[in-house]
Amino acid sequence: MTVAAVITAAGSGTRLGAHSPDGTAPKVPVPKALVPLEGRALVAWAASRIADVAERIVVTAPPLAVDAVRSALVEAGVDALVVPGGDTRQASVAAGLRALMLDPDDIVLIHDAARAFQPTEVMAATIDAVHAGADGAIPVLPVVDTLIGAPGPDGVIGDPVDREGLRAVQTPQTFRARVALDAHRVAEAHGTPPATDDATLARALGHRIVAVDGHEWGFKVTRPSDLPLARHIAQSLSGGRA
Repeated sequence: MTVAAVITAAGSGTRLGAHSPDGTAPKVPVPKALVPLEGRALVAWAASRIADVAERIVVTAPPLAVDAVRSALVEAGVDALVVPGGDTRQASVAAGLRALMLDPDDIVLIHDAARAFQPTEVMAATIDAVHAGADGAIPVLPVVDTLIGAPGPDGVIGDPVDREGLRAVQTPQTFRARVALDAHRVAEAHGTPPATDDATLARALGHRIVAVDGHEWGFKVTRPSDLPLARHIAQSLSGGRA
């Protein structure tokens, strides 16, 4: 039985708004996966950490940045296959799963490069949960903000939502391979609207998905305001290796 991983890194990073250094030419947008932190691309941070628990890794990259992502991984000493991603996260995950050529009883972690600093202990906990009999396992955190229903057309706020019954979902989302493969196969065959995560597709088929404790370092690097925290963590990890 193999433990493998798909890392989705095909996003454009438009909301992050990072650019490469420029001379006289206009600044060139950088895909989020290639944003450098302490001398290492974001995707390389994600892949190097997941390599501690996965034997094989496939990374899905923006089609025009496959070579650049591959180079970033090589520079970081990470052995991973890089393939072009799709138009949606769901399509990218499906492409990664196909590239892994998994056996039904293998275990596969599906991870976002944007959550590059998720501790390996969290990843291992999801694997342990699948080994223990769950069809899948996902990291979650309690919701700390007060929640309300969306305001109506007149601007009046909606009713309060009980946050005690809610959790924020992170990655990696880890599955028995046959569960992930079936979930994406059925979604593709039925033209299901793209899901924001893989557990949603698996639960729609009746699979048993359990939760494990997530971690604050598993946050998603999405906006410019996320970069200072990402750099702080990267500095901490770099210092730990020195």
